[in-house]
Amino acid sequence: MPPAAATTRHPPPLPPRPPGGARVRVEQVGQGQPFRADMTSPAYTAMADAMRDAYPGQEMQSSGMGGSIPLCNTLAGLYPEAEILLIGLSEPEAQIHAVNESVSPEELERMSVAEALFLRNYAESKKV
Repeated sequence: MPPAAATTRHPPPLPPRPPGGARVRVEQVGQGQPFRADMTSPAYTAMADAMRDAYPGQEMQSSGMGGSIPLCNTLAGLYPEAEILLIGLSEPEAQIHAVNESVSPEELERMSVAEALFLRNYAESKKV
């Protein structure tokens, strides 16, 4: 679905009567195009392998969030052969983007290991 159509089809969830008599106005000031990563790429495979090593007994998960970082499409257009992965450091208690956001030290350590393993694995896969 084109972003402009999604904006009208899925308006922001606002209460019918905002509390305290507040007046709410929503205005779209821009829109980004959706980005879909190639989940069959060598980079994706190298990251899945690295995550498996960093998180024994678990498989890497993927999530479609319905939004995207506009830079991804710009980079994909400029560098069509680039493999783009979006990864995030998060766990159930992180409360990402909340006032009291936090990250588990164990999660930080495991993701650091995963990224280091990914860089090694991916570099190895590119050797001729």
